[in-house]
Order: sequence, then C-alpha cells, then structure tokens
Amino acid sequence: MIIGITGGIGTGKSTVLKILKKEYDFKVYESDKVAHELMQTGYPVYEAVVSEFGKDILDEFLNIDRKKLGAIVFNDKEKLLKINALTHPAVIAEIDKRIDMEMKNGHKDFVIESALLLETDLAEICDKIWYIYSSEEIRIKRLIEGRNMTREKVAHIMKNQWNEERYKEMCDAVIDNSGDIDDTRTQIDKILNGYV
Repeated sequence: MIIGITGGIGTGKSTVLKILKKEYDFKVYESDKVAHELMQTGYPVYEAVVSEFGKDILDEFLNIDRKKLGAIVFNDKEKLLKINALTHPAVIAEIDKRIDMEMKNGHKDFVIESALLLETDLAEICDKIWYIYSSEEIRIKRLIEGRNMTREKVAHIMKNQWNEERYKEMCDAVIDNSGDIDDTRTQIDKILNGYV
C-alpha cells in the first residue's frame, strides 16, 4: 500500500509520518527531502535550476542555497511554477524508483509526504491519500514557536495553500492533528484497520 500524506504548513504531517514509520513499519518518502537531494551538485536537476536561476543562488561551495532560491520564488508565482516544473518530475521519478527497489526487497507499505501532492502526478502513484488537518490557531502557534516564523509570513504561506474544503474533497481520509499524539495515533489505527 502506498499512502499519500498532504496538508497545509504546520498541520503536523511529520508527526503522522513518525507514527507510520515507527509503529506500522511504513517506508517514508518526504518529497521536499528528495528534492533537496536532487538539487545537489552532480544531479541533472542541479544543472537545470542553476541554468534557469543563475549562479547568484549558489553558496561559497557552489551548492544551491535554498534560502536564496526561496527568496526568489517566494513572491513570484511564475518563478515558483518554473522551479516546480524543474523539480517535480524528477522527484516523482526518484520516489517511484525507490519504491520499486524496496518492493523487490520485500517491503510492502509506503508513505509519501508532499504539501503539493494533489497538485502533482505524485497523487497518481498513491493508493490512498490522507489529509492532515489542524486548526489555524494551532498551526500558527506551531510555526511561530517551532520554526521561528513571523505571523505575517505564516499568513502569507497559508493564503497561497489550498483551503481545507478542497483538500477534504480530494482525499480518502482526514486526520485531525489538533489534539495530542495519542488522539492522532487512534485515528491512524482506525483508518488502517479499515483497510484490512
């Protein structure tokens, strides 16, 4: 089984991933981490991104500086679409390849996390898609305390993400991650037991 995990920033997707990995032996793939790997020197994605955005996005060691790149694409929808077009197909192909390899080694259960899961072809390789939800106030609190974000930056990011109704319409299950970890664990267990 391949489960896709999605949801807005600060909803606690990583908590769900940890539970699935530790307690249910799911192999976890985080699309952002895979993208980060593929943007390192020597990979075709690195060459494509540097070619598109120029050498000003590189640090002193010629690695892509994600903060510099983020500053360029954060407020420019066209540039954001461009970076997504350069990275998403490669990320999907890489995750697909890794799942195939793990399946040959006997692994059966996988989870793919991506904030943009439903906007990309990643959704097509998932058997089920879960939407991780948390109340807006909890999300804001988590991001301010956990990631040192300003309330303004959080509001800007949230404004550019889908609203919860749209997520709910397109997902097979919803996990309300506003409570404690035991509550989240209970919801996961109930959903997985429904698949047996």
